[in-house]
Amino acid sequence: MAYPTLTDLATFVTVLAIGVPSVYLASKALKLRSQAIIFSEKKKEAVLSLIVFAVVVAATFGIFGFYDKVWIRPNLEADTLYVLRDSLWIVLILLPIIAALRGTKETLGSIGISRSNLKKNLSLGILTSGVLIAAISFLAPFLSAGFVGLSIPMIYLLMSCIVIGFGEEIVFRGYIQTRLTACLGAGAGLVVTSLLFVLYNFPVGYFCFSGDIPLSLLYAVWRLSPGLVYAYAFHRSQNVLPSAILHSLLLWGGFLLGLYL
Repeated sequence: MAYPTLTDLATFVTVLAIGVPSVYLASKALKLRSQAIIFSEKKKEAVLSLIVFAVVVAATFGIFGFYDKVWIRPNLEADTLYVLRDSLWIVLILLPIIAALRGTKETLGSIGISRSNLKKNLSLGILTSGVLIAAISFLAPFLSAGFVGLSIPMIYLLMSCIVIGFGEEIVFRGYIQTRLTACLGAGAGLVVTSLLFVLYNFPVGYFCFSGDIPLSLLYAVWRLSPGLVYAYAFHRSQNVLPSAILHSLLLWGGFLLGLYL
């Protein structure tokens, strides 16, 4: 299997080139002004975020290895069990966040879970998702892709994408990015978090490509583009809601168009 293809390259560039300006313009139009989340012990929180990251990657390897070797499904069509498998994975990677928050006595607000600017944050996530999906839909015919149609499995895929989108955003943008940004500064924190998101996706590629390490690394690197957009959406809002909506809908929009985003 050739990877990455020209289609992968086109979507990589499109998501980044359209996503970042869309987030900026939408947040400006919504007059969304959010203060950065502050921590009293910046270095301690940053170090803890890297420990949490290591545990999350190990947990992802473990659960995907379990699915690959033990809980084998001959047919991976989306259904209730498909959603359950993804939910178990996400619960597993959220456990280190829960433990870290309890240990440091930080609140949910410290990971960007807040009702502050709720309507604006909802709007930011929905608007940017709509713009990105519309742009990719326009390009789809030129990428040998197109609308695959709605179906019951596609509804299950939406449920799965919501679970993954919100779960991963709580881990990476809500927990890790806030800590690294507080310690390293906004630009460096955003970039480092996005690079960690790339490394986290290696286990997924590893099992998708039957242990082929070069292809797994390429698969992971191709997650850098959406990862940067999600990170920027969180940066502009300081709330996990916009990036989680964007993550969920962009992932599902890709499935609707026969693409993986």
